[in-house]
Amino acid sequence: MFIICLINLKYTLGMMFLMTNINADKIDIHPTVEIGKNVVIDCENVKIGKFCKIGDNVTITCRSFEADSWLFMWHRVEIGRGGCNGPNSNVKIGSGVGIFENAVINPSEPVEIGDNCGIGADVMIWTHGAWLDITQGFPSDFGPVKIGDNVWLPARSIVLPNVTVGDNVVIGTNSLVNKDLPSGCLAAGIPCKVIKENMYPKKLNYEELNKLVWEIIYDWTKLIRYKGEWDFTFEYKNNSDEIFFNYKNQDTIYNIIDKTMKGAVNPVSEDFRDYLRRRGIKIYAERFFKSI
Repeated sequence: MFIICLINLKYTLGMMFLMTNINADKIDIHPTVEIGKNVVIDCENVKIGKFCKIGDNVTITCRSFEADSWLFMWHRVEIGRGGCNGPNSNVKIGSGVGIFENAVINPSEPVEIGDNCGIGADVMIWTHGAWLDITQGFPSDFGPVKIGDNVWLPARSIVLPNVTVGDNVVIGTNSLVNKDLPSGCLAAGIPCKVIKENMYPKKLNYEELNKLVWEIIYDWTKLIRYKGEWDFTFEYKNNSDEIFFNYKNQDTIYNIIDKTMKGAVNPVSEDFRDYLRRRGIKIYAERFFKSI
């Protein structure tokens, strides 16, 4: 990692990122970070951890922006809007978070997103809401938003100010989250209501795990053969944690419980690792996920 003062920023970042405008007093961006085209980052403090990827046409405007490792921020995400230059405008994002296209996060008050969260396309997270004259009794709301670990906030959902979402929560598409949600629940609706408590996480038995693994192997096999790759074999013993994969006499072992991988690394084995990620099984390595 490195820290650069603003006076040296444009020259250094011009070599690292294409058509990116970063204006900050302090910046700490890991050398593995990838940033797309037409990105604007305007903050006092910026810290982005290893293997983060920021897409094209992204805007980040707030007092402080901090992202841990493995952030995947897709195109046209906007962090900013009203009040984004105030003293409380701080955004903190955990490890392994995905924020997808056209999402809007308004940090006039602090926004914290925990580890392994998914923020779907067109989601909006608001920390302030006021327009009409409050002296005439119209509502006004300002307050932070905190989202715990392992939360799925899918497409077109909205989170309003002064909301805390617990850990291990799944929220339905198009939901309006205006109140706190407890850990482990399934919730949905306008306004969002708890449908079932203490639902997540759920430990699968081996029968359920076996079925899941064979479905993944079958679906990926169809996909990779469509891409023109046929010279591979799988071995998976029921009631096991490990998938054995061979491509052109190169062996790779994936442990789907420990989320580890050992053995050969090649484009086809990496394509399978990326497919596991798409199915929610994230095996991190010292390299980006990549499909063929």
